[in-house]
Amino acid sequence: MSAHLFVLLEGAGTADKQAESATLSDAESVFTHPTQAKKIRKKVTSVKRALLIGIDHYLQVPLTGCEKDAQSVAALLSRNGRDSRSRPKNFDVDTLLSERDGVITRRVLLDAVKSLFKDPAEVALLYFAGHGVFDFATENAVLVAQDGEDMHSGISLAEISALASKAARQIKSIVLILDCCQSGSAAELPATGLSLLSTGLTILTSADRHQEASATKKGGVFTGLLMNALEGAAADVRGQITPAAVYSHIDQSLGAWHQRPIYKANVREFVILREVKPRVDDEILEKLVEWFPNEDHKLSLDPSFEPDVKPGTEDEYPPEVRSRNQMIFEALQICNRSGLVEPVGEKHMYYAAMNSQSCRLTFLGKHYRRVAAERFSS
Repeated sequence: MSAHLFVLLEGAGTADKQAESATLSDAESVFTHPTQAKKIRKKVTSVKRALLIGIDHYLQVPLTGCEKDAQSVAALLSRNGRDSRSRPKNFDVDTLLSERDGVITRRVLLDAVKSLFKDPAEVALLYFAGHGVFDFATENAVLVAQDGEDMHSGISLAEISALASKAARQIKSIVLILDCCQSGSAAELPATGLSLLSTGLTILTSADRHQEASATKKGGVFTGLLMNALEGAAADVRGQITPAAVYSHIDQSLGAWHQRPIYKANVREFVILREVKPRVDDEILEKLVEWFPNEDHKLSLDPSFEPDVKPGTEDEYPPEVRSRNQMIFEALQICNRSGLVEPVGEKHMYYAAMNSQSCRLTFLGKHYRRVAAERFSS
């Protein structure tokens, strides 16, 4: 039997012009100026919704921890991390829990998913924690409801995929994350093993199609790693957490003898699931372009960059030069700790400055310099 099953929704394709026009025509008709219409479009698509479902109380095979997992993930997704680059509010979340909300039947599940996809949004996220099984008769995985006579009654992933494809006309991003046994078959064509993903769709599963997903009394093993990733373990230098980064974190955390997560994607850009405090502020990243005029430039250092005054250099550097260089060096140290900058000729930045050496960008630093040049610089 399966342990847990998640579904999140990242990116189902771009809307065609006709669908977009139909969605926005009523709102735009009250304006005559095109810039006003653009503001309405931005308002419509900036919504981020999340529905999180947890089912513990199955008659045949009860589970523990699914409802708690749903609530814990909901709490993380509802707000960005402290001191993140974005506003505190993240997703508008709603939860559906078997103990609190009564029997979650197939109809309840289906109506909840349809409701999630009903209106325009930038991101729609569906999380399901409960039983998931692979139906060999239909070659499809099923999210199990509570009202079936067997463990194969519920919503198939084929149904969810079809709903997601239709919703892509008005929802920019859809992500499916599944933590359940045999979940790696998601989006596969029956009897072929080939996956068919609509543009923008990302799927992350806890196990391959023939594997079981592990769980403890506290909840799913995969879910625990997912939450760890969302808390910041999968964040990049700017504090952004994407589905690909979450997968990388989980993949590296599970050994070769454990369940193997599966990642499938057909995307043009990643959705940001959550943001936490950046390791390097954007203001510092912008300065990389100034300090390093080209990617291979070596920035010369000297004792004036260090607050510790080297004997014999007290009068060598004017106070204003020391003040300016020390502010730069403080930022360079932050970049060094984040793997963007490295000293040349010395093992540590301190000695590179005191011995008048230099520093340079690492390969990761070159990447973020390019990001800064493209996104921040005028």
